[in-house]
Amino acid sequence: MPDAQIRLSALWAALMFTYLLGDELRLTTGDVTPGELGGLSQQVLPAVWLGVAVLMLIPIVMVVVSVTLTGQTLRRISVIAAAFNAATARYAWTSCR
Repeated sequence: MPDAQIRLSALWAALMFTYLLGDELRLTTGDVTPGELGGLSQQVLPAVWLGVAVLMLIPIVMVVVSVTLTGQTLRRISVIAAAFNAATARYAWTSCR
């Protein structure tokens, strides 16, 4: 297995653990009200929670994909997944301010 695949898989794992750490820190510091998202006073729809779950699932799936696929297919899937994560992170960052 090429070193690039192992590095890419490690980067996706690091992203996944960063998400996990951020969620854990928010929960343990008491910054979160159960059932609310981003300080919104209204209840969040189940579709939003599904979207958040899919966003968290992408790095987990990409760890496996990075190790199993090779070449051009891996490159395309990685670019698409990274662009999607960057776009949703940017949207979340700007909408929470």
